Amino acid sequence: MNCPICEAHKNKSEIIFQNEDWVLRKADQNLEGYLYLEHKEHVDSWFNLTATAFENYGRALHKGTEILKTFQPEKMYFVAIAEKVPHLHVHLIPRYENQEKGIDHIAKATGPGFPKPM
Repeated sequence: MNCPICEAHKNKSEIIFQNEDWVLRKADQNLEGYLYLEHKEHVDSWFNLTATAFENYGRALHKGTEILKTFQPEKMYFVAIAEKVPHLHVHLIPRYENQEKGIDHIAKATGPGFPKPM
C-alpha cells in the first residue's frame, strides 16, 4: 500500500506533536497555521476507533487548537472527509481577516496554491 500520510509520518521533522494514537503536523498547503491531525496507524474509519483513541483525539485536537491560536486567525475550521486519501485525518484550517468564509474558504484552502493571508 502506498499511503501518502503513512509516508509523511516517516519524516519525523514534520511532526509537531504526537500522542499514543495521533500525529499533528504542518500541512503542505500555503496557508500559515494550517495543520493536519492524523491517526498514527493506517485506519480508514471512525467506527474502528477505541474510546481511548477518541480521548487521545480530543487531547491532540486541543494541542492543535493551542498551536493554531498563536497565528491569531479569526476562525478555525476542521474538516474530516478521508475520501481522496483513505487514512483518518482532520484538516485544521485557519481563516484570517478578509478571507472568504465557510465552505468557499475550506474548498480553496484544501486545494493547490492557496495564497498566503495579507
